[in-house]
Amino acid sequence: MSDKSNTTQKPVPLFSVSPPYEMVYRNEISPNPAEPHSHNATELYYTLTDLPDVLLNDTVSMIPAGTLIIIPTFCIHRLYHESNIAYERYILSIHTAWLRSVFCDLPTIFSRLEEPYPLFFFPEGNNKDSLLYHFNRLLKYEDKLTPGSLRDFFDFLSFFGTIIKSFEPESKYDLPISESQKRVNGILSYINEHIREKISVRDIASHFYLNPDYLTRLFKKHMHISISRYIITQRISEAESLLRNGHSVSQVQEELGFSSYAYFFKTFQKFTGISPSRYSKL
Repeated sequence: MSDKSNTTQKPVPLFSVSPPYEMVYRNEISPNPAEPHSHNATELYYTLTDLPDVLLNDTVSMIPAGTLIIIPTFCIHRLYHESNIAYERYILSIHTAWLRSVFCDLPTIFSRLEEPYPLFFFPEGNNKDSLLYHFNRLLKYEDKLTPGSLRDFFDFLSFFGTIIKSFEPESKYDLPISESQKRVNGILSYINEHIREKISVRDIASHFYLNPDYLTRLFKKHMHISISRYIITQRISEAESLLRNGHSVSQVQEELGFSSYAYFFKTFQKFTGISPSRYSKL
């Protein structure tokens, strides 16, 4: 699997049209199940609902209510999959490139926000109350850039720094993972390690000495999408990272093994809603 931790991003103006973050609160029944996806921002995702089949990078696990997750940029993830259950959560998306344009020497907290793999915290007591307090303060601005919103945003970062100093984040190996989820995680790791190669269900099944039909059912049970859909989703996320890192569209198309420029162009636009050439200029 490729390491995206060295990805560099274009500088962001100190005062741009939008603030360096987006803050949302959701407690609703989704009409459609969520699909695996990634973002060009670091997400702080605080779930108030138990999540039984969470995908984060190359790991499927169960995540209990009250978990704060740091989701890195371009990390493939899906936090919920049911379309008939209400999921309550706070999501703070932070544009770390903006922070880098403001600070010459980034404090320790920002290095945590740019870790290549997801991190997990379990705030309790006063920490939990303070976390909700800060999230709700940011919500009142409706993502408008004002002196007050910037003040409260940096107040939140200061508070979050105290959480980081209080205890170490948990690793993915401390999360509840069933035996069948462990098997799927092995498959995900294999796919991610070979994402720039041409791989098929038969190739994967052969590597794990599994029947292709059984592999397909097992993967769909926990991932809630097909293997082919996951592979293309992962490749598009990789493409976004490469384009942000200065690679040309033709270079990305060749590196990720798309059969033609036209096919890559069409697929990228279908998944992201924007052409790769335009995306590279953002």
